Amino acid sequence: MTDPRKFKAPFIPKDRIWQEADRLRAAYPAGRSLPVQVLDLAEFDLGLDLVPVDGVREQLDIDALLMGDLSSILLDKRSFMSPRLEYRLRFSVAHEIGHLILHRDIYAGLQHATAKEWFDYISAIPDTEYGWVEWQAYEFAGRLLVPPDRLREAFQAAVQTAEAFGYADWLAADEAALDYIATRIAPRFGVSSEVIAKRLRVEKHWPPK
Repeated sequence: MTDPRKFKAPFIPKDRIWQEADRLRAAYPAGRSLPVQVLDLAEFDLGLDLVPVDGVREQLDIDALLMGDLSSILLDKRSFMSPRLEYRLRFSVAHEIGHLILHRDIYAGLQHATAKEWFDYISAIPDTEYGWVEWQAYEFAGRLLVPPDRLREAFQAAVQTAEAFGYADWLAADEAALDYIATRIAPRFGVSSEVIAKRLRVEKHWPPK
């Protein structure tokens, strides 16, 4: 295991992250449905064991963790069992799949056998370096769960619906309008409205031209 203080995040351009997420989504039926069936994608298509464990969130402040053997993801049992936390768990699993696809060499090198070993290691990684790795997995998860073509269609439909109800100048409200649209779109993708708002900005649908 390498010295965490010398850890360097790999450079992965956003375009490549998007390509990897799109490729994975298109490769399996679970990825082509909406919402993306991300737990099925992880378990049945990628062959990962999903293992609910008590206290993962309380101990590590996360809902899912890809283990160093690259064959299993620990899930916070409370999040796994609670319908109220479904969207958060789905995104967390997509995030860990992102680590599997983008950071296989890193995780294989860590070989952490327990959640505590993983936590101890990453706690010693410089914040900037670890932040890049997390951003890459976050961007992968968002792109995986929110297909860009379906997002564009949903966004255009939401705008047309709002305008049909007489909201002619409502887009000028900016954040309020974005929140309105994101909240309407989010259930279709099985993610939070915050994720949709982020995707609308990143995919350059917002602010509307």
